[in-house]
Amino acid sequence: MVAVDSVEAYLAGRDPGAVAFFRKFEELVEACGPVVPAPSKTVVYWKRNRVFAGAHVNGGRLELVIDLLREAEHPLRLAAFNTTKRVITLRLRITDADELDESIAALLQEAYDDVGPGARGG
Repeated sequence: MVAVDSVEAYLAGRDPGAVAFFRKFEELVEACGPVVPAPSKTVVYWKRNRVFAGAHVNGGRLELVIDLLREAEHPLRLAAFNTTKRVITLRLRITDADELDESIAALLQEAYDDVGPGARGG
């Protein structure tokens, strides 16, 4: 993972519509509590003590990863897979700002509360 120095540097030159989705997602992440963004050349992750969510712009879409301690169903789900013994990463694709709704906010809050502090046993 190649680091970039800021979220702004990550977003530079990307599709304006997808950047708007990204910014809305970023607001939902920050509403969970204190977070630290960890941007790289290809993705931005957010962490508390441990990474619990990430987003990357893919053309005009936004692809999300949200780490949970359970497998979750969601209408925008692309995949779910174990990243550790306990942590399951949920992949979602956003193509419309209205998709960043209370269901995404609830998953983020769960990830922040359960995985963000650092899940042991994974």
